[in-house]
Amino acid sequence: MRIIRRYIWREFIQYFMICFLIFTVLGIGKIFFDYNDIFIGYRMTSELIFKLLLNQIPYLWMDVLPACALCGALLAMGRLLRENELDVIRLNGAGPFAITLPVFVGVTLICSLAFWWYDQVVPSANHRFEKEIRRLSSQQDMPLIKAKIVIKAPQERFVYLKQVDRQRQLIKGIIILETKTHQKWPRLITATEGKINGGNWQLLNGIIHTLDEQGAVIAEASFKKLQINMTNDLLRFIKDDKKPSELQIKELYEIIKSQNRSGLNNPVYAVFYHEKFAFPFISLVLVFLAIPLALATGRRSFWIGLLFSLLIILAFYTIQVIARSLGTNGIIKPWLAAWAPNIIFFIVGLGLLLKVEFQGG
Repeated sequence: MRIIRRYIWREFIQYFMICFLIFTVLGIGKIFFDYNDIFIGYRMTSELIFKLLLNQIPYLWMDVLPACALCGALLAMGRLLRENELDVIRLNGAGPFAITLPVFVGVTLICSLAFWWYDQVVPSANHRFEKEIRRLSSQQDMPLIKAKIVIKAPQERFVYLKQVDRQRQLIKGIIILETKTHQKWPRLITATEGKINGGNWQLLNGIIHTLDEQGAVIAEASFKKLQINMTNDLLRFIKDDKKPSELQIKELYEIIKSQNRSGLNNPVYAVFYHEKFAFPFISLVLVFLAIPLALATGRRSFWIGLLFSLLIILAFYTIQVIARSLGTNGIIKPWLAAWAPNIIFFIVGLGLLLKVEFQGG
């Protein structure tokens, strides 16, 4: 039985690697297509193009991994069925699950490696790529000035910053609404500039506006300096330039905690946080679906297996995009948005697998 399992694994990994190579080449072509205006318009050197491609390949490999696992399982099992090799193996009394166990074990190991890759390698590569693209687009280094930031601060404050100098920790064009008052309308604080020192903000040359019941200004008190106690968590929203796809699990978790403490409700980071756990293991889920599907249809034709692969991949990515959109817009829970494709395909695949197992294929 050990020899048979090795043979099954070699058959799967052969198709898996072929698909991996084909999808990688197609993915590189898509990168060229998506960024051709930058590659050609800025007349980049071949060295720089190669550098950009290297930084896109880590995510590309994660993106094609589910398709490779699915196609590898469908095509390998289909070939064994068409050439009656699987029938000969079954004469030894092995059921479908026992025969395909090496595939499940191998894909589980691949998914475990993918989990590490998705968290440790992909975010930094994405950040280097996006940083270089932004530099090329502006034809200068990334600006140290951020503009027009709105954040929710502790003690029911809302802050607008017209400009933030991240290097010198200076802020300009400051408007603060303090809603935690005994009055009907919030208190309004404006300042021309200020300086951030950890959790303490020093506002300079500003005015405190007091409003009456109708919202009209009834009193103004000017100041040259005003100390306001904020939280260190706000620095993350002011200084951070990374997209969610450029962050590791621990960074996403810290941002989510900071948002919760600050009263913010931005589910985008939470969706990407849960996707860090869900996405690497979708390959295993798709194999659960591919194995019984191959046992049911694999005798017909190589092209039938390929067609099923394409349809399932299309369905998976469609569900993933829809679920992510629903999650980032707060319509469904972030964890459900991330795990929805896994849950749907696992239930369908496991049901088919058990059906094939108990019916003897």
